[in-house]
Amino acid sequence: MEAGTTLVAVFDEQSEARQALDALRTAGFAGSKARLAARDDAQERTASQPPRDESFGDKVAHFFGFGEQHEATYAEAVRRGSCVLTVDAADEAEAERAMDIIERYRPVDIDERQAQWRQSGWQPSLSQGGEATLPVVEEQLQVGKREVQRGGIRVISRTVDTPVEQTVSLREERASVERRPADRAASPADDAFKEQSFEVRETAEEAVVGKTARVVEDVVIGKESSTRDKTIQDTVRKTDVEVEQLGQGARSGQQPRRYGGQERRRSSAGYNGMERRTV
Repeated sequence: MEAGTTLVAVFDEQSEARQALDALRTAGFAGSKARLAARDDAQERTASQPPRDESFGDKVAHFFGFGEQHEATYAEAVRRGSCVLTVDAADEAEAERAMDIIERYRPVDIDERQAQWRQSGWQPSLSQGGEATLPVVEEQLQVGKREVQRGGIRVISRTVDTPVEQTVSLREERASVERRPADRAASPADDAFKEQSFEVRETAEEAVVGKTARVVEDVVIGKESSTRDKTIQDTVRKTDVEVEQLGQGARSGQQPRRYGGQERRRSSAGYNGMERRTV
């Protein structure tokens, strides 16, 4: 007798998931073979059962019968608002037919989605004896200094011609000859009939211009330094890890009904996000 196969697909849009479910049922997959659940469905189903101290992942696992290996993945998908569709196929041909129907409604690639969750810090639940490392990252504020250019001054020395004027008094001497009428007897002092000559030099002052250079001011070029205190305000991030106690059922060793056989998937080249398991 050929073992049956179970297909599991995840949809982001509930409308597309329900369209896939309707198409499966139209194709002959009865309600017991094709099941769809979202977050509200899993909560309503477990609410109708006797009270149990269990996590949300336990509730999803009980709803679908997922094994421990896949419980965390599909529980996380449902918790994040996605819909999970499972189909029980009697043989390989029926599984292929169900897969062709599901592929029309754009199921997500669960492996790619898991990788995105892990990048944002999600870690799946661990089996007994397992171990995972969750780094606690804390940012530290580091304030340093750097020198930047903020302008300055440029001092240029050039020669400027400025008109000036000054008044000076100049003296001149001119020779003059004046004839005065006289009527007196000649005396020995008059040196009568003696040849004589006289010279009178004329003088004059003229302006003499000279220039002298004198230092009248010193321009001192330098820099003055000062210090000031500046308070830097910013925010730093730190990983905050919360540890929640899960339900008693998970610790007491009670295990829900699980799928048994080996998981089978399509090759990665044609994989579209659906799980296939043999039961």
